This record gives sequence, C-alpha cells and structure tokens, in this order.
Amino acid sequence: MALDEIKSKFEGKWQYVKAENMEPFLEAMGVNVIKRKAAAQLKPTLIITVKDGKVEVIRKLPMKEMKNQFVLDQDNDISDADHKFKVMFTYSDGKMKMDFKAVDGKSKDNVVVRELEGDNLIQTATCNGITAKTTFKKF
Repeated sequence: MALDEIKSKFEGKWQYVKAENMEPFLEAMGVNVIKRKAAAQLKPTLIITVKDGKVEVIRKLPMKEMKNQFVLDQDNDISDADHKFKVMFTYSDGKMKMDFKAVDGKSKDNVVVRELEGDNLIQTATCNGITAKTTFKKF
C-alpha cells in the first residue's frame, strides 16, 4: 500500500543540506525580489508523518511553521497567508508528487516531487520550466 511505503521511506525529520536554483524558481513563482533574497537564505526543516490516511508535511522555518495535510490521489485544498491551491497528491515509482493548481488568481501553478537518493531526500520544484532542487538529510 502506498501510504505504508511513504511511511517507511519518508516519515521523519529532514534537515536542510543545500538548495540549487532557488532564486530563479521563486522569480518564476512571482515572488518579489525582497522575499526571494530572504527565502534563498532559509534552511527549512521538513517533518513528514503519515497518520489517519493522510500525509502531513511540516516546513519549519525560523519565523514560522507551515503545515499541510494531503490525502493520496485526491485534490487537496491548501492555503497560507498569500496563496491558495488545489493540490493533487500522488505516489508512484518511489516519488511523492504534488501538482499545485493556483485558485487565487495570483499564485502560479507548480509541481513538487520528493524522492530518496541514498540517504538524502531530494525535493524538486518546477514552475514555468524553472526547476529548483533542495537536498535534505534525515536526522
């Protein structure tokens, strides 16, 4: 079962190691230059848990924590202070994929894929053909 595999492979705390191409990706997402510069310096911690038939992803940042829950193979409504999305969450071939469709008229559609490479969790985010890659290590 997909949730069992996600739990065994991805559940836990993941520490930021490095990010590549983050600023161009954020620009493609429509993030202003001041927020892009600040965001490029962040080193988030990811906490992934599987419970009650949902996958919860928490991104811990120095000034805030963003928590989202996803039901597999369904549209999920996700929002924060600035953005609203419908997110189709799928899992296949060892990859968690979140397909974000903007529903607020100002955000941009994007896709986030999380997969394991050795001991690392690789997060690849793509918007308008621009891809950023973030590497995390379990701790």
